[in-house]
Amino acid sequence: MEALGFTQFWGSTPAINVFEGCDHVDPAADDSEINILMSETGGDARHILKTVCDILPMQKERTHPINIYFHEKNKELLARVVLFMTLFCETGISERERMELYLDLFANTLIRDKT
Repeated sequence: MEALGFTQFWGSTPAINVFEGCDHVDPAADDSEINILMSETGGDARHILKTVCDILPMQKERTHPINIYFHEKNKELLARVVLFMTLFCETGISERERMELYLDLFANTLIRDKT
């Protein structure tokens, strides 16, 4: 799949929760600091989004962080992941605006008039 001028922007697998099937780490029960390294994900933040959405409805508040590190070979893919993670975490704009911007960027849906 690697050739001159080819950058894979989309993953080939469904999104997964990185904690599923992991017996020794449970973010709901264990409050210690957790580090996750995502390497060569194809510039796709879908696994992190799925993981965060699955662990957000936890019953108790965490006092220690869950750190997520990205390792990407291509700078374009790393910039894309940073853009999506910023969009997910940005609370200065409304949820609807963020949703429409996400669909415009990720799926090229051209929902908004200015797009």
